[in-house]
Amino acid sequence: MTQKAVNNAKVLYRLNISRSDVEEAHKIFTKAPFLLETLTNPVVSEEAKEVVLDKIARQSGMPELLENFMKMMCRIGEIGQITDIFNCYYEYWDKMNHILHAKVIYADDKAKEEKEAIQKQLESIYPDEKVVLSEETDASLLGGYVVRVGYEEYDHSYEGKLRRLEKKLTGR
Repeated sequence: MTQKAVNNAKVLYRLNISRSDVEEAHKIFTKAPFLLETLTNPVVSEEAKEVVLDKIARQSGMPELLENFMKMMCRIGEIGQITDIFNCYYEYWDKMNHILHAKVIYADDKAKEEKEAIQKQLESIYPDEKVVLSEETDASLLGGYVVRVGYEEYDHSYEGKLRRLEKKLTGR
């Protein structure tokens, strides 16, 4: 993601367009990759691009503000980053609405039983945030689980414990 994508996502957020409308627009671009090819094609005129966006907005019920935002992205040549802009928008929206995403990586299904305890622990560490957990399985952990929140990692796996023990014993 570029800084331009981040900045444009913040502009999109400040336009006060609902997240569901942005998600709907994102789905349109995901389901029709040729649309992005058309809008980024330098051979296609600005007028033709605006006509395409008008039709899409009319058919999908897209808010006028969002339609105008996308037209502006076409004019300034940033429409090619629209997927990154949407993804940055989601991150910024979550941040502004105090939603914290955490990933729990389990070694096996037995460790999944601890999900509720992990959720409560994260809620106590981050009391001002609404914690949303996503789950993954990785057999290389040998047992236990690893929790990743942003740039922090809480390693409760057997593999991690063995690594820490080795570090203590070897002094490295």
